[in-house]
Amino acid sequence: MTWSDLDPGALADRMIGFAESPGFPPTALLVAFVAGVAHAVQPGHGKTLAAAYLVGSRGRARDAAYLGGSVAVMHTVSSLAIALAWTFLSLADWMPLDALTGGLGVVAGLVVVVLGVWMLWRWRRAANHGHGHGHGHGHGHGPEADRPGLWLLGISGGLVPSPAAFLLLVTGIFSGRSGFALLMVVTFGIGMAVVLFTVGLVALWGRTFVLRGFASRGWLHHATRVGPLVVAGAVTVAGCAITANAVVNLAGT
Repeated sequence: MTWSDLDPGALADRMIGFAESPGFPPTALLVAFVAGVAHAVQPGHGKTLAAAYLVGSRGRARDAAYLGGSVAVMHTVSSLAIALAWTFLSLADWMPLDALTGGLGVVAGLVVVVLGVWMLWRWRRAANHGHGHGHGHGHGHGPEADRPGLWLLGISGGLVPSPAAFLLLVTGIFSGRSGFALLMVVTFGIGMAVVLFTVGLVALWGRTFVLRGFASRGWLHHATRVGPLVVAGAVTVAGCAITANAVVNLAGT
């Protein structure tokens, strides 16, 4: 593998080529993994939202791993479902692929909006609970990352499949190598998960560094109390922006 092969487009072409070639190329899974990494580091894919959610909900390393895994699972399921519908249910006869992915983009944006509203509701509930019960304890825990929120973010990040993964599965089905193609798509998703997990760890490390470095500052205590509210509002606004952009793109198809 050369440096020129690390271009996302070249990696996608090599993945599809492996699905058509006989045998089991030893480098096929490596290419699929690197392609997943290259796909995830491109703009989008919820990296900023993932980092903001983990920081705002006071997540932990295992939450970052869970988030990355949920994106990988959702991306694999989405790619497989669309490829099967495209191949065996003649989905292409009544819906262009651009319209389908555009519609999924709208759904993904709405999921982010739901996540943001849910975070606002959790912050409000925690604030009310703290006001009624927390003045005498001398400490506060605040909301922590919950699995429903991580799943919502994972669904949003993996709902729209990569075109390369979709074409890889369709090619594998037509060439009689669907099992191998699915294995490569799973490996592709693992590459995406590794990137999101790493982004989450960096965000959590940055939060810990700030809290430890400025623990004696009075303003930090107030910032940590309103931080989840700010993040929840930002996620809601981001979801609205993603949805609006997806609607505009869908209208142009």
